[in-house]
Amino acid sequence: MNRRILVSLSYGHLATDLSQGAVPALLPVFQSQYHLSYTALGLVVLIANVSSSVIQPVFGLLSDRIKLHWLMPTGALVAGAGIALAVLARSYATMVGMIFVSGLGVAAFHPEGYKSASLASGARRATGMSYFSAGGNLGYGLGPAAASFAISLWGEYGICYIIPFAIAGALVLWRIVMPWAASAHVDIATATPAGQRIQGGRAVSSGAGATGILILLVTYVVLRSWISTNTSSYIPLYFTGVRHLAPTYGGIVVSVFLGAGAVGTLLGGIAADRWGHRRMLIVSMAILPPFLWAIPRLAGVWPLLAALISGMAVVSTFAVAMVMAQALFPQRVGLISGLIIGFAVGMGGVGVTALGGVADRWGVLRAMDVTTLIPLVAAAVALFLPRESPSERNPLARPPRTAISNARAGGH
Repeated sequence: MNRRILVSLSYGHLATDLSQGAVPALLPVFQSQYHLSYTALGLVVLIANVSSSVIQPVFGLLSDRIKLHWLMPTGALVAGAGIALAVLARSYATMVGMIFVSGLGVAAFHPEGYKSASLASGARRATGMSYFSAGGNLGYGLGPAAASFAISLWGEYGICYIIPFAIAGALVLWRIVMPWAASAHVDIATATPAGQRIQGGRAVSSGAGATGILILLVTYVVLRSWISTNTSSYIPLYFTGVRHLAPTYGGIVVSVFLGAGAVGTLLGGIAADRWGHRRMLIVSMAILPPFLWAIPRLAGVWPLLAALISGMAVVSTFAVAMVMAQALFPQRVGLISGLIIGFAVGMGGVGVTALGGVADRWGVLRAMDVTTLIPLVAAAVALFLPRESPSERNPLARPPRTAISNARAGGH
């Protein structure tokens, strides 16, 4: 495991996702400035997710064919500049256009970032990938609170705080990660020792069985994305628009929810390597409903505690699902990264847009209540994934039994 590269990638991930994470906190600003309905706000979230996530498989497909390491620093810069220009825009169309541009920067960064992180992780794929993912989750989590705080102090120009982070992230990626990535003559297909493709420790073929498992994983990540995006989008709208609390409070609750994902990702990666990937997917969803239900119904510090536990749970399988999917098709890591983190996560915007109609008719609280049911569906989907035996959780930690027998027979 190359920790220097993983730390550098993690910071670049933080700087990039700091821009994307600011979007939920900016929704009340856009609503006030352009007098938007909840459905129209959901459309803004959808556009942000389409450009930042759904388009990612295109960049992933390109990165599998040609070397595009420069997309990492460029993506970080474009993401920061786009979100700053969106807030400073003077028309709704310009604002939406800049949100779209910022999302393209995010989309450009991720496939190459995940490919590099996969190479730098060594045999401990879930753990190494969780280091990289934690940076993005931390940036995504800090985004709402940082944006709310900056705008409350300095108005719309406060959003320019994001530019120095984007520049610093781009420099780290350009000076440290890019030279290493260019010289890493390691076939991504053999990034796992012995060139094995494993699904949670189990060797699988790349035929119909692998495709079926991939469909289940994508479905799981889509549902998980609906939970995360719905919750982070409606928390500030509920606490600001319904309970009439200060915008900074809603921003803090969202930041706790999203920021806790950084810790959840680290713990989830370590736990998955020890106790099994499938089990992590099921448990993380099963414990969510009561905490999601409690967030809008509590007061004081309690919503923060419920948001903390919910955020850790919902994002704990972020890196785990990625490792499981990459192991299915090791020769298409860029495409798979874009598919899982891009298309599947980006579909969260569809959930927000759909719930916008529920919020307009029955209120924001009812829309949040619908979200509490989604984890049960996701847990049910995970039940259909292949089981793992204890020896399959990390089969690469020990040589195969036949290899040991042959070695002993040969006197070695």
